[in-house]
Amino acid sequence: MVTKKKNSRNQDLLKGIFLSLVSVMILTSVYYLNITEEDTSEKNEYLKSEICYYTLQGIKSDYHYHFQLNITINGERIEIPTNVGFEKDENGETLFLHPIHTYDNSGRVHVETTKNTTAKLGFFFDIWGEEFNNGKILEHSVDDSHILEMTVNSQNVDTFEETVLEPLIYIDIQYQTID
Repeated sequence: MVTKKKNSRNQDLLKGIFLSLVSVMILTSVYYLNITEEDTSEKNEYLKSEICYYTLQGIKSDYHYHFQLNITINGERIEIPTNVGFEKDENGETLFLHPIHTYDNSGRVHVETTKNTTAKLGFFFDIWGEEFNNGKILEHSVDDSHILEMTVNSQNVDTFEETVLEPLIYIDIQYQTID
């Protein structure tokens, strides 16, 4: 009789532990499945996502292409800096390489990822740490006496920071004083 009660208690205890573990697993799953898209797709999630780590881990990029970026402010060409997208430590060692980056100041921008993903021009400006949208380029804002125009392969566009990057496109951004 005592053994049956003891076995019954042990079984009840095991059932309770099992049900508790299952409950925790279910609640955890529900939590992660119900994270809003806003939580998981922050504006700059591409800035430090798994697609960036290939260069530090020796993995070759599956998707690698270039585009040319030219910025002109009131007739003066703005240099796109060397090594935009490289995060370095105090010794100059590269800690992190963003998927959109430069190696030189020619305006040739590299897009290198391990996944086929949509990259937008605004991503590059965010990585660079500069502002760009239909009303502003770098520190220059559109107003009554200034305009901002953009072409992709010599065709006027109004997509600005939302412009999807593609291989071998030529992007020309012009900010100028209205005559």
